[in-house]
Amino acid sequence: MATLRIFTQYYENYSDTQTPHWKPKGGQTFIIKDIEGDMIMYCDNLKEVCSNLVSAKSNEHFKYEYREHEVDFIGDEEISVAELTKEVRDQFNGEGKYAPNDIPGFEGTLENLNKLCDDMISHANSAGTVVECSADLDNEWANESE
Repeated sequence: MATLRIFTQYYENYSDTQTPHWKPKGGQTFIIKDIEGDMIMYCDNLKEVCSNLVSAKSNEHFKYEYREHEVDFIGDEEISVAELTKEVRDQFNGEGKYAPNDIPGFEGTLENLNKLCDDMISHANSAGTVVECSADLDNEWANESE
């Protein structure tokens, strides 16, 4: 048995049906479980099938746009919240895999990391390479979709 995950972009219509104005609102994942593996393996165009399935879920108020899909023949492996929490704390505390000497100039504090990033951007800009802050680009993108 297999599981098929279809990843889509979700849009909402901010206008009427005659002159739609579609705004991206994030991703949506569709999951189909307990599929016979042979059916997936011998499908001639699974991408087209997935695209048709998600398009059928759309209407004049919202729509889904196919992005990609994955087939899982093994099953999910769970990572606990405790494991995630430990990894995040280790990263911020400079322990384990995230030791401060792994990144030159980074001593494990947010202030030092921000200074390192600012220094790298200044160096790149002085060398003629334009580097922009991701947060600024994210804000520009968010404003474009209004």
